[in-house]
Amino acid sequence: MNFIHKISNLVFNIEKLLAIILCTLMLSSLFAGVVFRYALNAPLTWSEETAIFSLVWLTFIGGSMGIKSQKSAVITLFMDKFHGKLRMILMAISILALLLFVVYIFYLSVIWLSSPTVLLQKSNSMQMPMIIAYLSVPVSFFFIFIHSLDLLIKNFRQEKEA
Repeated sequence: MNFIHKISNLVFNIEKLLAIILCTLMLSSLFAGVVFRYALNAPLTWSEETAIFSLVWLTFIGGSMGIKSQKSAVITLFMDKFHGKLRMILMAISILALLLFVVYIFYLSVIWLSSPTVLLQKSNSMQMPMIIAYLSVPVSFFFIFIHSLDLLIKNFRQEKEA
């Protein structure tokens, strides 16, 4: 087992933990929001915002987890039609294209987050720094990069064994 694979597995375990925490946070805040609004007639100002930020983080983390587990329906349906060396070549091309895309988006997100105006933005109801929500993009794309690198190495190892 190589170093990248170990890191990818560690990141995946962190993502699973984050997904559990974010789902719990989203469900709890929405439940509290409904109870306070309809049962106690005292709506919470922060519950919807908490749920939205949790959903944003969960979406990006879930996308990274999907790359790791290779559960994308479109890729599976397409790749199942090919076998042998052609399948490995197409898989390598798709992973390389994904890596290029991920590096580009990561680069753009770092430039965006280093903008001085982003650091000054705050959310409406909680007055939370918006950079916390915005960090979901570079963090998840960094995780996707690690998973994609692991998949690429795995693909080349399979090619050598075949």
